[in-house]
Formats: sequence, structure tokens, C-alpha cells
Amino acid sequence: MYQVIFKKLAVAIGFGILLVVNPTATGENSNLLDKSSKKEIDVSKISIGGIKLGMKEKEIIKKLGRPKSRTTKYDDVCYSSYITTWKYNELEIEGLSTSNNVSQSEVHLIKTSSSHHPTDKGIKVGDRIGKAQKTYSAFLSRNDTKNYLAYPNDAFGGLVFSISKQGVIREIQLLGASC
Repeated sequence: MYQVIFKKLAVAIGFGILLVVNPTATGENSNLLDKSSKKEIDVSKISIGGIKLGMKEKEIIKKLGRPKSRTTKYDDVCYSSYITTWKYNELEIEGLSTSNNVSQSEVHLIKTSSSHHPTDKGIKVGDRIGKAQKTYSAFLSRNDTKNYLAYPNDAFGGLVFSISKQGVIREIQLLGASC
């Protein structure tokens, strides 16, 4: 159990570091953060596979049907909340709640590795990363490695594309906030 919690904590910390690190502050010349008039992305307006952050279980099931699995556990390391995970084919949704009542859990993370679950703007796994860059060009982006392209929000969350060496999207994540 602790291994799962530490793994999630490591992912959240890594995601936060990806979004916070800014080499331009140390004098390095980098395109990590575009200092133009671009704004942070509003994750509340984005969906993956028709699922939006803040949705509750009833809405998820109405949209996608019953999940392959559903688990709930208490996370006292990162969120100090109950985390419910709904798993579908190549789509994972996590919700947070202050109680063990699954119906009260609100989506805070959506992750897909399937082309069957595109963003609301039609970007999907298998697309070239340039398509996502063009689609989300109005927003600040951070890309300190060739493996990820992140469009952050002000709560250390955002829209993240995991990219193959060939420049193809392998996974898409939407996160409201990290701990």
C-alpha cells in the first residue's frame, strides 16, 4: 500500500517540479517557459474522453458506463483525502473526497493512453505533438525534456502530453492540482 502512495507522491512531485523549474531564472537560455502574453490553461474547460475535472461518479457512469474496476483508498501523504480510481480501457480517472462516500468524489485527474479518448479539441494519443502545440498555442507551455509537453495552470496542474522519441503523443493527462 505504501509503495502505491509513494509512487503517486513521486509522480505528483515530479509533475510539480516539471512545472516549477525555470532555467531562465538562472541565466540559461531555454524555451522552457514562454514569457509572452500567453496565459495559463484553464483545466476546467478541457475534457478527455468527454470527462471533465469536477465531475462526480454518476456523471462518469452516464458518459462511459460502468468501469472495469473502481477502488477507493485514503491518502494521508499527499491529498489527505479519499482517492477513488475508476479504470476503463486505457482510461484512468481519479477523484477526491473528504469522505469514504464514492458518490461525493470529484474528478481531479484524467489519464489516457488510447486514441479512443481525445481531448475536447480532438487531440488524441497517436497524433504528432505539433498538432497539440498548434491547438493549444494560446497557452503557456513548458517542455524541459523531449518526453513531455505541459500546459500548466496556477495550481501545479495542467494538461500534459507524454511524447515518444518520434514526436508522437503516447499519453495525455489532465490534472486539476498537485499536492
